[in-house]
Amino acid sequence: MQPAARRRLLVVLASLTVALLVADLAGWSGADGVRSVGGLVLGPVQRVLSGAPRDELARVEAENVRLRALSGEQEQRLEELGRLEDLMGSATTTGRTLVPARVVATDLSPLGGRSVTIDVGSRDGIRTDSTVVAADGLVGRVVAVSPWTSDVQVLGSADSVVAVRVGPAGALGTVSAPTPGDSESRPRGSLRLELVVPSTPVVGDVVRTLGSVDETPYAAGLVVGTVTSVDPDRGQRARSATVRPAIDPDAIDVVAVLVPTARTSPRPAVRSTTPAPGSAR
Repeated sequence: MQPAARRRLLVVLASLTVALLVADLAGWSGADGVRSVGGLVLGPVQRVLSGAPRDELARVEAENVRLRALSGEQEQRLEELGRLEDLMGSATTTGRTLVPARVVATDLSPLGGRSVTIDVGSRDGIRTDSTVVAADGLVGRVVAVSPWTSDVQVLGSADSVVAVRVGPAGALGTVSAPTPGDSESRPRGSLRLELVVPSTPVVGDVVRTLGSVDETPYAAGLVVGTVTSVDPDRGQRARSATVRPAIDPDAIDVVAVLVPTARTSPRPAVRSTTPAPGSAR
């Protein structure tokens, strides 16, 4: 075959390959059919090219490698976009001001727990003690900020304690990592819930953040996890329990840093129109 004809066939092969890649990434249902037809058409062409000089075959192989790498990169970007879309549309972020971010590094603490580094920093308006969330709930808080990145202490770290409300009644408590002296054996990655008021949690109760002044370090109403077991009653006034976190610390990827909405004006006083109990009417 003449070199010019071979080059034209190479162009056809590359074009069809790119078309199939685009169809696969777009999720087109007809991609399998196109691939089958492409195999029938390209089979004879590939046999003709089998007699091509080695340098031309090497170029074709290099182009195939490049296209495979491009396909992998595009697929990864589509997955990240899908996770970002889930995050932006979740109940966790609805009505909140946030800065999307991606986890770029992770580190396990010798004392237990995990920290992650995200790709936003002071240049993006991030401040220490900002709340970090994923689509399913609370991730942790920002503990250090540089111009382009920030370090996040993930929920469940050794020195992380979060004030929470538990169940429909909103009983007050705290959530922290299990300690070595804990009287109960808890599953790896779980949290210890300790109520601070006389109350008994129920398996299935949703645990949410109590919230902090100016939403720093934790905004209110974020899902922390779910009660999976209640510790035995040993005569204590307030019960303790095991909580499964809403997020998987081993799979944190796309997150968002919540921008605090501090109150800048005094809260207006309101006059009650309901008589106080026992007052004269």
